[in-house]
This record gives sequence, C-alpha cells and structure tokens, in this order.
Amino acid sequence: MMFSSKNMSYIYYHEYFEGLEERKEKSGLVYELGRQKKSSEEQFRDRNMALQDFKFDLSLSPLEHLKNASKDASKGVASVQTFSLETIYPGLMIGTGNPHDLKSKGSIYSGFSFDYVTGLPYILGSSVKGVLKSVFPRKEDTKDDINQQKMEYIKSLLKPGLSDEAVYGLKDDIFEDNDVFLDAYPCPTSKKNTKQRCLALEFITPHSDIIKNPIPINCLKVKPGISFEFGFYLKDCQLSDGVQITVKEKIELFKTILTDVGIGAKTNVGFGQLE
Repeated sequence: MMFSSKNMSYIYYHEYFEGLEERKEKSGLVYELGRQKKSSEEQFRDRNMALQDFKFDLSLSPLEHLKNASKDASKGVASVQTFSLETIYPGLMIGTGNPHDLKSKGSIYSGFSFDYVTGLPYILGSSVKGVLKSVFPRKEDTKDDINQQKMEYIKSLLKPGLSDEAVYGLKDDIFEDNDVFLDAYPCPTSKKNTKQRCLALEFITPHSDIIKNPIPINCLKVKPGISFEFGFYLKDCQLSDGVQITVKEKIELFKTILTDVGIGAKTNVGFGQLE
C-alpha cells in the first residue's frame, strides 16, 4: 500500500506531498518529488492511481451513528430524517476551491472535501442548505421574471393553489427557524459491503486565453454510481393560511430539488447530477 494512513483527508493533504523538494528556476520556484527510479511526474501518477484504488469504510459515516441513536427514543434523542441519491456521469466535484496546488507536474491541482475525522468525502450541510434555498423566490424580487419562475416551480412541487405568502412563509420556516441541515456522506449499498472505491481522476481544460492552447488540469471527483445520504432534523410547518407542510413533504421537496439542479462544483457542465 502506497499510503500508510487510513484517513483520506490526511493522505490527500499531507502524505500525497511527502518527499516534495523545492528548487529555484528562472521561471520561479519549482516543486518536485525527490529523485528515485521514476521522475516526479511518474511518482505523482502512481499516487493518483493509489487515490483511485483507495477503499473507504462507509460505515464510519456520522449519519449511521445518528440514525442508530435516533432509534432509541427513550433517551430523548431527536429523530434524524435521511434519504439517499446516487451520483451519475460524469460524477461529483466538491471542495475544489480548497488549496492543493503546488504546480507540480503530474499532481492533482484541485482541492477536495474530506471529513477530517473519518476521511470520507462529504458535502457540507451549509452547501445542501444553500442549493435548496437558491431555488426559492425572494420577497425583494417579486417582479423579476426569474423570481416568478422560482415561485411557480416551488408551487408545482407542493400543494395546488398555494399562495405566494405561503411559499415565503415556508422558506422562512425551513431556512430561518426550525430545520437543521447535516453534512451528506457516501453510504454503503448493503451492510455486508461497507468498503468502496469512491474517487476518480478528471481532466478539466480551462479556456482562459483564446490565443494559447489550453492546458488540461488534473482534478479529483467522486465517480458515478456512488450513493450519498443526506440528513436533516425537520419539523412539520403550519403556514399562515392554514396549510400544513409535513416532514415527509419537505423530504420529497428537498429530494426533487437536488435531483433537478444538482450540487457541488461545475454543475453548469454536468457535474453534481444525482438520481
């Protein structure tokens, strides 16, 4: 095994760069892995393959522990609501803005979101909340065409004849008052098979200069076919016009929004789609 740690967060941000050396060239500082039988670029390629071959223990997901705790109502533990969605081609990119770029040839340039404790890939609860909130209309933009489209979209997913005020009230209830959004983690397909390869390499070609030839950039992604479990603490909502939105209806609403718009980076080019 190339890496000694079992925690991918530590591997990706520490072990991956072990043996890195700095030297000065005319173009500036250059970072390369110490010379062995293979070049620095070849060594990074081997490490990239090891990242893809790494098997995560999905039973470590905090949501698994929260679900088990929720089963014992006698302890007064709040019940967590969950659902699972699966990544589809080309996969999911999360945490790409985290620093991981030393401009070492062959290395992965993009950051990634790994849980510090478990090492699992994860989607921040705040990101889940942000995506869901983004499709709700804003009171400040009532005459805006896009805002009106958002209003009609939310109404189409809920009860017929729902008023604008009821939609705004539901938005406040979900995002300002009662509901809690937990981090989402990959989940096992069965209790017998909790260890799974989740990662794959992706090459992105940014076209920042129309004159120069674009240079492909190594990135890391969650590959297609990986199930993510989304968790929430939710409450029924009683709206001002007497309409009630139940926890079950909220769950179905969240699920539909996430499958419609996706999550993570590069959703505009197909990443982050779920089913």
